[in-house]
Amino acid sequence: MTRLFAMRTFPVLLFNCCLLICSAAFAQETEEEREDRTIMMNIDRDHDKTIKLHPLHYGEVFVSYEKVRSPNISNEFGLSYFYRLHMKGDGWTTNAKDVMGIGIRMSQRYYTSKKKTAPFGFFHGPMFSYRFIVFERNVFDLPDLPPSDPEFRYVGRLYQNALDLSYHLGYQFRLGRYFTTEFSGGLGGRVKIVNATNGGDLIKENIIGHVVHSDEGAVITVGPSPQLNFSIGYSF
Repeated sequence: MTRLFAMRTFPVLLFNCCLLICSAAFAQETEEEREDRTIMMNIDRDHDKTIKLHPLHYGEVFVSYEKVRSPNISNEFGLSYFYRLHMKGDGWTTNAKDVMGIGIRMSQRYYTSKKKTAPFGFFHGPMFSYRFIVFERNVFDLPDLPPSDPEFRYVGRLYQNALDLSYHLGYQFRLGRYFTTEFSGGLGGRVKIVNATNGGDLIKENIIGHVVHSDEGAVITVGPSPQLNFSIGYSF
């Protein structure tokens, strides 16, 4: 009899335990959803998305999109098209070269103003960027000689991959109802991987950055990456 009673009681207890666990999980999920709704209510829905143009980037067409994720945090994603880039010149000068390239930027911003809601006011945060560049043909200005000439040297086309990681500070202003403007600056580091078949020595002579590795066809450099930014945007 005792054994039969135990066999009948155990499933009931197990069912009650499962019911209590499910109820607690449901209550917790409901509380989290309630907190999320409260956070989302504090976002300025009239200005939580911003499309921007960055007109002062030399040799680059740069546009970006910023999205507010919480009352004081946003993420920005940018796309760039490069058409000109600098290489070393004589002394402290540089030479501008025609290029074709694309770049992406991704950043997270933390807004700290107590009187303004994101995306307006002072902000800071990290930024990551990558770009791929194809330089113009004969970027090293080698003499145009026939292959039969003893002085002829074949050097392949120059390609560059660059990775940047930096930290930015800035301020975004609201102009009228929908327009914005932004001033910011950042400092970080940049790693370049530059390659051209049979052109390693020429890359070392012309690339900007501290060379940490090189061979007959490729060079790796590192260097600081100071950045200044100005943008005009439309928020909605």
